Amino acid sequence: MLNDNYILPCLRPFLAAIVLALGFAFSPVFAQPIGIMPGQSVERIDLQAKYLVVPNASHFDLEDARTALRDGAFQSEFPVAALKNGPDPSTWIAIDLVNTAQAPGDKLQRVLGLGAIFVDLPSVYIFSGDGPAKEVLASQAGPGKPLAARYFTYIRTQSFMLPPGQTQTVLINTSINDRPTIGIFREGELGANQIVATLIKAPFTLTLLFIGVVLAVVSIATKRTIGTLIAIGYALAMVQMDASLFTTVFSQSQAQGRMIWEVLTLSVIFFNYYAFLFAFRKEFRLTQFPALAVFAVLLPTPLIWVAWVSDQTIDILWAYYLSLILFAVLISLRFDVARRLRVIAGGVLSFCVFAGVAVEPYYLGRYLPDLTIEFFRDGIRMLSGSAMLFLVLVDVRRSRQERDRLTAERIAALEARAETDRQLLETEREYARARDAAQRRKQQLAAASHDIRQPLVGLRGALREEADSLSPSLQSRLNEAVDYLEQLTNEYSDRGPDDAPARPQDPSEDYPLDLVLRAVSDMFAAEARERGIALRVAHSDCRTNVPALALVRSTSNLVANALRHADASRIMVGVRHRGKNCVIEVLDNGRGMSAEELARAMQPGVKGETSDGDGLGLAIIQELAQRHGYDFTMESASGKGARARLTLSAS
Repeated sequence: MLNDNYILPCLRPFLAAIVLALGFAFSPVFAQPIGIMPGQSVERIDLQAKYLVVPNASHFDLEDARTALRDGAFQSEFPVAALKNGPDPSTWIAIDLVNTAQAPGDKLQRVLGLGAIFVDLPSVYIFSGDGPAKEVLASQAGPGKPLAARYFTYIRTQSFMLPPGQTQTVLINTSINDRPTIGIFREGELGANQIVATLIKAPFTLTLLFIGVVLAVVSIATKRTIGTLIAIGYALAMVQMDASLFTTVFSQSQAQGRMIWEVLTLSVIFFNYYAFLFAFRKEFRLTQFPALAVFAVLLPTPLIWVAWVSDQTIDILWAYYLSLILFAVLISLRFDVARRLRVIAGGVLSFCVFAGVAVEPYYLGRYLPDLTIEFFRDGIRMLSGSAMLFLVLVDVRRSRQERDRLTAERIAALEARAETDRQLLETEREYARARDAAQRRKQQLAAASHDIRQPLVGLRGALREEADSLSPSLQSRLNEAVDYLEQLTNEYSDRGPDDAPARPQDPSEDYPLDLVLRAVSDMFAAEARERGIALRVAHSDCRTNVPALALVRSTSNLVANALRHADASRIMVGVRHRGKNCVIEVLDNGRGMSAEELARAMQPGVKGETSDGDGLGLAIIQELAQRHGYDFTMESASGKGARARLTLSAS
């Protein structure tokens, strides 16, 4: 059995903890001043503050607040419910501070730091007992003018003195509807909690900036000027949206913080506006009317004067969001990506702009706690960053697919050209072999005719010697036979009938054009089947002595152009008889060419936009026609295909 002497010592620590917790929960912790020790700062003193909400603050000033404090009208809990009653309530916060040092020379120089979303800069006063109050935080537009409206997430007061052993009361008047975080620090020091809370946004901001950098790199690599401008504009907007990071870390005063915010905001406004003008300069006819261009360039410059003279944030806030709308329009209409993709990205960014306007402290932000506003703002930034990241990833993938497709088409075109060249080379070799064989045959016939001509000469001499013994009729028939044999030998001889040197003959023999048509059909039949194009070759018995290689090269170039560049579904090759001429025709039902395009295509080295060749095909055909004495003509019209003709003499 356990006795009381054993149980009570065990329960005593738990009972003490419960008593301390209850005492802390129900005791007026604000009743005692906050002790400030030399060399130390206190990160959070707002937990021991007292609060008073004044629904109608127009007739409630500092003296009224001091009277209410003496009368015990302030309360320890932050009055959230009271803030919902009035349209623009005023909140007073009271905090008692005491310098715990006792030596007369241990005066403490301190500053207050306040963290929240302040639309109107709060007023901060410090006094002792019934003594005069010193205002340590106020910013006026000028002597005798009201306080200027600003937008900060963290501000600091002027430094003030805490005499040793003396209690000082701090009164803060603000219009926010959420309890700010308040700390007291040594002069020149920034609270660790505040700077950590601000810097925690840095990785998020860097991630969004990285998206902009990736988009810029992709746009520069693909030589897209508009894409590069969009990337820079997006990066500037992301920096401006986290202006609190820069105003907190780099500003030493409220004026510096305001200047940093204005510089970042105006940078976004001007860059987005001028990028929009550049992208739509033709639509606005800025290139045609210089005066209009100068007016458009100077249009936003008054904002610089407004920022310099006016302390009202709303003066440039609408210009900022309007520039973001222009940025979204620029993406939707001008970014060089798939239309559906850029419209989606532009729509998401437009939604983010309107959502950003809604949660601004000047609008719905007046009715939301500062943490809620920051949550919404970060969510909006994340949504816009996700849209841009999606745009980048899909664009990179599309660019890679397009590059792979172009590479594959280029390889296929090179392979097809190599196969065509191989077939042309083989045809040329076969033609050379046939020509050599014909030449040898001709030489053999010439030699044979020469050998035959010798006995014919002897036979003619014998007939003359025996002329007296032969009857006239027999002699006539024999002479006719000898003449016929001599004519036959002259046909295959290198010399004429009078033993004069023969005229040089064209090395080409006449041949049927069907050989050319069959060669072209063999070269392109397989490629036509692969492309799903109907290639029809009509046979012909027309003959010519134009070199076959020239006709094969000309006809194959015409067929290759129709197959690879005309977007045709049907190609026909045939021969027509026109008097003493043969006409080789190549017809297709492709997209055709206008008169200007056809004239350009006839020029050496000029090719169409979709062509991957060297632009020499039609020029080669013209050169071959001029060299070998036949005509080349071509007819075409946009959307009506093309018809090419090779007109040559028949044999």
